[in-house]
Amino acid sequence: MNYYQPGSLSEASELLSAEQGAKVIAGGQSMMPLIRQDIATPDALVDITRVDELDTGVTVTDDTIEIGALVTYRELLEHDVCADLPLLRDSLEAIGDRQVRNAGTIGGGVAHADPAQDLPPALQCYGTDVVISDGESERTHDINEFFIDFYFTSLAPHELVTRVDVHRPPPGAGGAFAKHARTPGGFSEAGVAALCLPDEDGDGFTAVRVAYCAGAPVPRRAPETVEAGLTGTLTRDDVARAADGIVDSLDNVGDVGDYDEAYNDHVFRVLTKRALTTAAERSAGPEVRA
Repeated sequence: MNYYQPGSLSEASELLSAEQGAKVIAGGQSMMPLIRQDIATPDALVDITRVDELDTGVTVTDDTIEIGALVTYRELLEHDVCADLPLLRDSLEAIGDRQVRNAGTIGGGVAHADPAQDLPPALQCYGTDVVISDGESERTHDINEFFIDFYFTSLAPHELVTRVDVHRPPPGAGGAFAKHARTPGGFSEAGVAALCLPDEDGDGFTAVRVAYCAGAPVPRRAPETVEAGLTGTLTRDDVARAADGIVDSLDNVGDVGDYDEAYNDHVFRVLTKRALTTAAERSAGPEVRA
């Protein structure tokens, strides 16, 4: 296996074009486990940790949070912006353990496109643009269109994620992420993110966004029909119907290991109710009513 450590985005792109079967590595928290298990067998590794164009940190404006590809989960979690965005904080805290958060990068996680990742549902709820470049040209994808299938995105083989631009919600928004894993720090077997956007008077919600991981080949936003039923004031019946809608939209592989569809459906219902109830409580809008 060849190993390269380019010093620029264009050099990295050229290496990816020249080396058939090359894989990108930064923190290594996604790629190295696949290599150890012989799931991935790259002919070359392109280490992008010295590419300055990707090491742009976190830039906060009134409307967006621009996160450079090499920002680690820990760096983003410890940034002041997380104090005002509980959904983002929840999802970052749910990722792996301290070692994973110290090394894993935002860009690497998004580009890896693991359907069980904890962060993408939160990014989908906020509304996020994935910025892609090959060192010569740049393009932007809505994150909902960026994920295509298991570990497969709209990235061309020679392209890299350079940053993600997260749209900041209006003041008073409340969010939450609820997860189920077999072991602390383990991969999600189910994960649900919710973001509640209250109206100006705080009497109800103008919009509620829901997304989930580990329930489909890609992290997925809830169907429009589910979210449409969550505007105004929320009742327990509204939340229960939303949970049923999430379960109906699941697209899991049901023949792997000891997968139990009835149990999986139950877990997603519980997590959806938990995420929605907590998000409403954290917002400036009303709590879920009986």
